Amino acid sequence: MNHPIAVITGASSGIGRAYARFLAEKGHDVVLIARRKNKLEELAKEIQEAYQTRVEIFTADLSASEDAGKVYHKILQEWQPEVFVHAAGFGTRGHVVEIKPELLEQQVYLHNVAAAMLARAALPVMKDRKTGVLIFVSSVAAYISTAEYTVYSSTKAFLNTLATGLRDELAGTDIKVQAVCPGITRTEFMYTEQYQENNFDYSFIPDKFWMEPEEVVKESWKRLTHRYRPVVVAGRMNKVLVGLLSWPVVGPLFRRRISRMVRKKVAKGLPSGF
Repeated sequence: MNHPIAVITGASSGIGRAYARFLAEKGHDVVLIARRKNKLEELAKEIQEAYQTRVEIFTADLSASEDAGKVYHKILQEWQPEVFVHAAGFGTRGHVVEIKPELLEQQVYLHNVAAAMLARAALPVMKDRKTGVLIFVSSVAAYISTAEYTVYSSTKAFLNTLATGLRDELAGTDIKVQAVCPGITRTEFMYTEQYQENNFDYSFIPDKFWMEPEEVVKESWKRLTHRYRPVVVAGRMNKVLVGLLSWPVVGPLFRRRISRMVRKKVAKGLPSGF
């Protein structure tokens, strides 16, 4: 590869795919990582036809330690990226006791263990160069947790904390670390088996609350240089929500109201998600 390298996990769809196209357009050679080889091949062809850049695909399931280990060593020894984006992830809905334990283990490993370890693999060469970018795709769910997405929101809170700590550790370099927190985004994310089985339907949410993956990526990249912070909430309506949750008096009241409402539903045996 002849240009600066960007490694993107979860590149087969959604926000990961949008990052891959965005970074290729900016002149990076890209390494696309995901489970679905056919989707990666389709994207690689699109990028190669649209931009003067090189593409490598690597099929891996990063919720499995063996595959994550292979990617770790490729990043450390071969790819040595200028940009690393961890967009791989999936949602679970339902009470913790109802979700298959192996699924919860995979989610925590993918969102948290893989994120930390693969960032660790990318850091040595970035520190040698004193420049680079690490991006973790988090969520506004990091700011509030209640019934039916307890573990998911917890994993996203971890990413926000990870980005904040790394920002401080990398003081004195030009390495930027960011956890970007989108809200409702038009991707395949909520059309998985987990959501369909539990009858979660977000079609009632007004259009003004939705974002396109490309909007998330554009705002994420802009905030690396403009008003840089390690945690970025993407989208105007999401900023309003997180701002409300963060207000000294209003925030705790709002959280307690949501928690009380959910607990009442649970006690009555009603669906408790929102």
